[in-house]
Amino acid sequence: RVNDGRIISRKAFFMGLLDNKVALITGGAGGIGKGTALRFAKEGAKLVLADVSAEQGEALVNTINATGGDAVFVATDVSDAA
Repeated sequence: RVNDGRIISRKAFFMGLLDNKVALITGGAGGIGKGTALRFAKEGAKLVLADVSAEQGEALVNTINATGGDAVFVATDVSDAA
């Protein structure tokens, strides 16, 4: 319930939970990282996706941005210390 007595759904209550936040997601082009990116974008977060797979990362960024999200991709290999 909200203060004025209206009942809102659980889904509506959590929408926008990450408004005005920025998330850096490593491994963001696929698997759990992709799922996390999509959920965070839905909740209003601005995203920086990092992954070795540039093609998949760019595709996901394009999808997120086309649906009203705000995301960028950075080709990154976290296993390379250099």
